[in-house]
Amino acid sequence: MKKEKDLSIINCIATSLLAYFFTVPVHELFHLLTSLAYGDSIMCYSAGAVEPMGYIDIGSLPVFDRIMAAGGSASIINAIIGIVLLIVVLKVKMGPMIRLFMIQLMGAHLSCGFGYFMIGGFFGAGDWGSVMSYLSDTPGTITVLRVILSVIGSAGVVFLFFLLNHMSYYFIDDPQNKPEKVRIAAKIHLPMLVLGYGVGIAITVLSPATAAGHLSIGLGILYNMMWIPFLWGFLFTGPMNVLPPKKSRFLYKLPAKPNWILFVIALILIVVDIVVFGPGIWFV
Repeated sequence: MKKEKDLSIINCIATSLLAYFFTVPVHELFHLLTSLAYGDSIMCYSAGAVEPMGYIDIGSLPVFDRIMAAGGSASIINAIIGIVLLIVVLKVKMGPMIRLFMIQLMGAHLSCGFGYFMIGGFFGAGDWGSVMSYLSDTPGTITVLRVILSVIGSAGVVFLFFLLNHMSYYFIDDPQNKPEKVRIAAKIHLPMLVLGYGVGIAITVLSPATAAGHLSIGLGILYNMMWIPFLWGFLFTGPMNVLPPKKSRFLYKLPAKPNWILFVIALILIVVDIVVFGPGIWFV
């Protein structure tokens, strides 16, 4: 009997495209909703930034509200969503395609959450850099905030290295078979890394924030460091041969038969993200 050709990489790319689409544009949607919740209006929504009208005086708000309204809400919500997805992945039985997607989506949200914490804490950049600009009258608060962000962000990112390694073993039949581990981990994790950087830089180039001088390619590269956990998830499982703490509760095989409909839908969504959301949708 002829063995079915393994085209599982097509499915892994498709689910990673979907995971990206339901993380980064959604991150910016959280910014939009936060601005609206505080009574502002939106000038532009893009995949790289949201430009509010500036109707509210953020500097006059209490400290917590300043943090949320100035940009901190989105990464906090990303981290919360990632933690919820982690619980679901660990506790709920599901099909292999759904699990693959959920692992990538969980990793993407945790990367976007903890990654932004770390970038904000160490470099004072990104959303949290904006937050700190509205806390300039309380320098002590900025210092405490940067320490908290650095600690939580770094711990979360390192935790994600091990977590993504553990997630690889849902699809590995023999934990002692290193070639299989390299192959499986590469399919699960590397598409998210490549996609994150590739689409992230493309959006940076097209972003109205770049045209206005608020963003640059260098900053885009810095911000997209948040996808590094997927590289380490691959390295831990494959080349570094880090074993999971215990055998996975569920075991699957990556679906060898490609779901071309899913792939095309996911590709269309990413094209929309770059071509439409990249330059932004202007409301005024």
